[in-house]
Amino acid sequence: MHRTVRAVELKDITRAIFEQAVRLYLEEAYAGARAPEAIQPRLDFPPGNTLAEMATGEMFERTPPDVPPPQCRRIRLRLGNQAYPHMKLGADPIPDTRDWVLAVDCHDENLMKVATDREREALAVLLRQNADVKSRIEKRWTDAGLPTFERYIRERLSQHRVGDARAGE
Repeated sequence: MHRTVRAVELKDITRAIFEQAVRLYLEEAYAGARAPEAIQPRLDFPPGNTLAEMATGEMFERTPPDVPPPQCRRIRLRLGNQAYPHMKLGADPIPDTRDWVLAVDCHDENLMKVATDREREALAVLLRQNADVKSRIEKRWTDAGLPTFERYIRERLSQHRVGDARAGE
């Protein structure tokens, strides 16, 4: 049976999908504990039925900030984790498509550039922890059927395999 791949545009990321992504993120980032008080106001999402509508709220970071969410290069919500308050839940467009995927942005890529020699070992531990949290969150999202880059690639590969098999018939 041929399974078509449905594009996941920003308007297709419903409030329910986004709230599920946030819940799974927080479960992994805070090991099942309640998120810190500083995060709680960011969980009071603005009105809207889709992420495209909600992402106009001030708690969301948009790049660039002065365009509507569907025209952004990325959307971020800073939720942190137990060891690092700057990690973000993100939504990113797939280049040259109308598709969007959820992603975890560790927001730590430039830290090693400014670290002193004494800080490098502790920072390396933090970077590994962030990468582990990111991996666990994105796996939970993928397993839950949420739009992730892994799921996007797997569906496209599956679609090509089906197309190749049909072409060989």
